Amino acid sequence: MGENLATTTSTYELVKSLYRDDFGNPFKLTPTQEEIFETIFTRGENVGRNRIWIATHTQFGKSDVISMAVLTRVATYGEKWVLVAPSQPKARIIIGYCIKHIFDNEFTLSRFKLKEGESAEAIRRERSKNRLTFGVGDNRIGEIFILSAESRLKQSEDVGNALMGFGSPNVVMDEAALISDESDAKAMRMVGGFSAGANDFVVKVGNPFTRGHFLVAYEDPAYHKINADYHVGLAEGRLRKEFIEEMRKKPYFRVMYENKFPEADDIDAKGWTALFSEDDVEKAIVADPEIKHIGEKRIGNDVARGGANDTVWNMRSMNYMEVLGKSRQDNLTEIAGRTMFLMTENSVVPENTFIDDVGVGGGAVDPLHYQQKNVRGVNVGMVALEAARFVNIRAEAYWRFREWVKRGGKLCQCHRDDWMMQLPKIKYKPDSKGRLRIMSKDEMRANGIDSPDVADAGMLTFVRAEHGDLATRRKKRAEKRKRRDGGRGLTVTMGGY
Repeated sequence: MGENLATTTSTYELVKSLYRDDFGNPFKLTPTQEEIFETIFTRGENVGRNRIWIATHTQFGKSDVISMAVLTRVATYGEKWVLVAPSQPKARIIIGYCIKHIFDNEFTLSRFKLKEGESAEAIRRERSKNRLTFGVGDNRIGEIFILSAESRLKQSEDVGNALMGFGSPNVVMDEAALISDESDAKAMRMVGGFSAGANDFVVKVGNPFTRGHFLVAYEDPAYHKINADYHVGLAEGRLRKEFIEEMRKKPYFRVMYENKFPEADDIDAKGWTALFSEDDVEKAIVADPEIKHIGEKRIGNDVARGGANDTVWNMRSMNYMEVLGKSRQDNLTEIAGRTMFLMTENSVVPENTFIDDVGVGGGAVDPLHYQQKNVRGVNVGMVALEAARFVNIRAEAYWRFREWVKRGGKLCQCHRDDWMMQLPKIKYKPDSKGRLRIMSKDEMRANGIDSPDVADAGMLTFVRAEHGDLATRRKKRAEKRKRRDGGRGLTVTMGGY
């Protein structure tokens, strides 16, 4: 199947003879992985197209397979290939796969060219090169470049400028839906000089997070499509039914496992999607004044930053959420006193009280701690427990809020206007790593959206207890400062240093 490669019976046998999986065993392609490998290795000759669109469910192994196909092609024919990723971390992942597989067999390793002073062992260990070079004989050189679509230049430069100035007949865009339309245009520009001779080849691969150029390519008959959703994963033994049922409850199931694009009405021009539909909020609001809380109760306290914002206290149980109070006072001691009163009146233990601890919010936490009330101060900008799925605690807690509403959680009628005005304006979209990100308050303000104080107080009741352990968090920060200061060789005394 390739110049200077031993004759094999199939793509499956070729890959099995050359490459190893993460456990050191011969890499065994599934049928769809074999199709992906062969389509890239033959540059689309097997399907008669030079434009390829690939969507697979998450963790299908697409980046691994693509890296092997490109590596085999470059080491065999001495071509230039550019791999474009939406971010630096994503770029490091795919180049890491390429470097790993270089050392799997004598064929690719013998053709890999080191620069003067480079160590093969260091490259194998660090997997951090941006350019791989291969000598294939007759003075022919093959190259793999890895580029990020995010700009590393000054902030005023357009995203995607890192792609300018490069040219290549072969371009693969990994996680293509997370690459902006502007960066896609610059990436496509790289093959322009080779199109006159019909020597241009483009692959777009990923999950359909957005409706931009990735959707346009999907609808373009010039693109050959390979679509491996979770049904394919089940059939090929890469997924279990029990796992799929578990993941249905997680964010982006439709995108990451069903390979379906967001509906046109679900996403705005900047890629944001409403977290709560107006219909879901309407159904959740109840007018029954006799509704009773079931199970453990929690209080969420969103502390105002001044101006027209409100400090809000919400209480939630397993079945019901109500607004206990709103205030525009700015005395943090009085805010803390009211929190203590509401805890006592509603029989809520301090450990189930979650207070916004960002900025001035910390001033509403400390007075309660001084009185031995172990309330939980929360910085919602910190890393989420499910860090691979959510950008921060705020995103994770809001997603849990959404799921609670969808499962039948009820909202008090007395603050109907607040619910209807604020919840549908909470928006999300994926970041460059595919994690769920909630529009920040600063971004909302820039878009003319008022601070969602009532919604945020409700969100705080969905923060996990581990994230609200303020005492532990402060202890870790103190230890980190101690290690840092110790590393500087400073001795701190009452008089300074």
